[in-house]
Amino acid sequence: MPDNAVTIIVILVVLVLLLGLGAVYIAFLSVCDAEFKRIFSRPRPQPQVDRSPKSIDRSTIFGRGRNWFYTYRREWLSMRVKSFDGTVLSSYYRPSSDRDCRNMVILLHDYNEHPSQMAAYAKLLMKKVQCHCLILHSRAHHMSGGSYYSYGLAESVDLDTWFAFARSRLGEDCRIYIMGRGTGATAALLAAEQKGFCPNVCGIIADSPMLSLEARIKAEYARKNKNPAPVMYRLRKLALRKYGFDPRMTDCGINAGKIRVPVLIFEGAEDKISLPEDVRSLYDNLRCRKRMIVVDNAGHNMEYECSQAMYEKEIQKFIESCILRLVKHGRL
Repeated sequence: MPDNAVTIIVILVVLVLLLGLGAVYIAFLSVCDAEFKRIFSRPRPQPQVDRSPKSIDRSTIFGRGRNWFYTYRREWLSMRVKSFDGTVLSSYYRPSSDRDCRNMVILLHDYNEHPSQMAAYAKLLMKKVQCHCLILHSRAHHMSGGSYYSYGLAESVDLDTWFAFARSRLGEDCRIYIMGRGTGATAALLAAEQKGFCPNVCGIIADSPMLSLEARIKAEYARKNKNPAPVMYRLRKLALRKYGFDPRMTDCGINAGKIRVPVLIFEGAEDKISLPEDVRSLYDNLRCRKRMIVVDNAGHNMEYECSQAMYEKEIQKFIESCILRLVKHGRL
């Protein structure tokens, strides 16, 4: 075969390989861009009107909680505040029947959930402690503004605005309890790790806390038997370029030792989203007064559903321990 023919064949093979690699890379970028949009974009369009659902499944305690919420919807006020970056945030606010009450409960829902999913917890906590109740609409969810969700990072800073709201309503000596589940719990823990965390917060209840966005994605990919590393690298670059933050900053386990308020954690033994081993590592890093309850046969956010009596008992004990701590420190 002539030398020029061999050269042409080699060039063609190289071109085919380059084209193949280029096609694979373009496909990879396309997959990553689709994943980025799925993970960070607003789950649903922002509704113009806060409408009650036409029907509610009351087969679970959360469905019955939502039914209770909408039955007494007129007792909940719609509140709006402007957060640190100008995003307008919304909440449901139910004042206590006792005007002299200085307790506020703030509830944070999980990613892609409606705020009324927290109504069952609100009903429970209102039975355990006389309090005003605030159910937040996380940014990029329901009536709150924002085009993307940061899995606890920006949402942890949003809490400062709601703390200011509580103090303006109830006074500088008010007492705040936070209840979050999933990424809502992550936001609460990330906030508590910051220097200058609101001294009014007396305790945090974290239900199925997500360790980090990366941990959540790794768990999701593990169920599909896929390697998330290449995708995570691309997602970090896109998040930094488009939103200015690194998803690794959503890890609430790294600085958990800085939390000083009491923390109660509920975790499902069958949780496939917030993995039990991840939540255990978070718990082990805590240096505050802490307690962790693992509920057998419970999936993500289903601890209350699977073991209602135990759940309510543990909430009662936690609130009582927080009150005793306040008395000990002369704050009650």
